[in-house]
Amino acid sequence: MPARQTSPAGPVVHVSTHYPPFLGGLEKVVETLVAGRRKQGLQVRVLTSLERRPKAESCADSAWVRRFRCFQVAGIPIMPGLLPELLRIPPGSVVHLHVSQPFLPEMVNIAHHLRGLPYIAHVHIDTGPAPGAGPAVRAYKALVLGRVLRAAATVVVFTEEQRWSVASNYDVPLTRIAVVPNGVDSAFFHNDQRFLHPKPRLLYVGRLSVEKNLPLLLQALDGVSEQFETTLVGDGELDAVLRAAAARRGLDNVRFYGRAHGAELRELYRQADAFVLPSAREGMPLVLLEALAMGLPIIATDIPGTRDIVRPGENGILVPPGDPRALCQGLLDVTGDPERYRKMSETSRQLAESYSWELVSAEFERLYARLRRTQDRPRR
Repeated sequence: MPARQTSPAGPVVHVSTHYPPFLGGLEKVVETLVAGRRKQGLQVRVLTSLERRPKAESCADSAWVRRFRCFQVAGIPIMPGLLPELLRIPPGSVVHLHVSQPFLPEMVNIAHHLRGLPYIAHVHIDTGPAPGAGPAVRAYKALVLGRVLRAAATVVVFTEEQRWSVASNYDVPLTRIAVVPNGVDSAFFHNDQRFLHPKPRLLYVGRLSVEKNLPLLLQALDGVSEQFETTLVGDGELDAVLRAAAARRGLDNVRFYGRAHGAELRELYRQADAFVLPSAREGMPLVLLEALAMGLPIIATDIPGTRDIVRPGENGILVPPGDPRALCQGLLDVTGDPERYRKMSETSRQLAESYSWELVSAEFERLYARLRRTQDRPRR
């Protein structure tokens, strides 16, 4: 009996709403996974949107990045050229779908049904039905996203809590949900002992967007702002709104820094004393892992994703998402006792050792290989 022929391994095709120079945690994850494959000489492609953003750098991509012209509907980039491109993907390829917004999941799912295209669904943000979500969002999650996740060869989440949430909310078997945490770039590891500045320096890094819940931080600083130097790093659609809110409250010690990356961003972490993340929703924020590696204690909201990184009393404090007084007290507690601060800083740095991009990349390569083996099995 002749040996069964294995189909040649095509590229891993990452499908993501955005890709650098668009700045965000999801985009950094995709960029890091892509860079890891390319470094090993393995095939990889990226399918993403081409957006005209005033502050975006030139997108001088190679042939492995394909950007599609798009138009916006309720803030969601719609890419008419994506589905035809998905249908042209060669046999033996694996699609790595990054789930964060509508449209992309549906297109990948359609290509799956038309071509038998296998895909991994990588869930980057809480997909459970949010209490404040409108009827359209709830309907989308129940009727559309659930089908996309159930059709995936593997659903990837960041934590065990998210694994059970996805299984419960979308009826995905636990055996098809893999937990793969994010990693942290080795360049962020900072081993020098930290000492509090006379006026403690608070740092936030991320998008200036609704889900980051930055008005909570401004409320928490009202009345105590002069005790800190606060720097907000990032840009986004709420930039002007947040600046105006800070001015109304007289928060003169809050600095809106704008975008930063690379050595510039690492220096901002190095100069800080504590990291603040007041988000209402998260997946597993890369910025928290970067803060850990830099030895920063963390004050964050008690939500899925952050509560897996912050150990209350050990390397930081968790507060309710809607409680500015609790956040204010958390800022004062973390920076008010130098000895407690020192212990939290050391714990953060120790915890960062367990997050490695090399381990993350290796786990995804195992998932890709397993998916290909499944596709190569003869059908009965």
